Amino acid sequence: MLPFSTDLLADFLEFRTAVLVYWLNLLMLGLTLLASWRYADKNGFLADGVDAETTRTVYLRIVKAQILWAIGAALCLASPLLSVGFILVVQLTYAAALRAPLLRKVIG
Repeated sequence: MLPFSTDLLADFLEFRTAVLVYWLNLLMLGLTLLASWRYADKNGFLADGVDAETTRTVYLRIVKAQILWAIGAALCLASPLLSVGFILVVQLTYAAALRAPLLRKVIG
């Protein structure tokens, strides 16, 4: 579904519906990731070196990403392009895994 929603967004950047479809896709991916991590955590599938703090950090990163993307989706009420820009910045921040102290507080 991600290629579809990404293509839809690329073709219709100025439409709020395209932003919302893309965000819903991100939400579903995030919920799937959260469920997978929770399942692995509860059933002993995590590597032996993964401590409680790391597990908590992963949970928080997933939840914080979803909140930031939801904020981005809400921005489409003001401007779909602003919304897309915000979501893009959030995704690039997570992908680059910047180590700035302020960003660590924001994304975990």
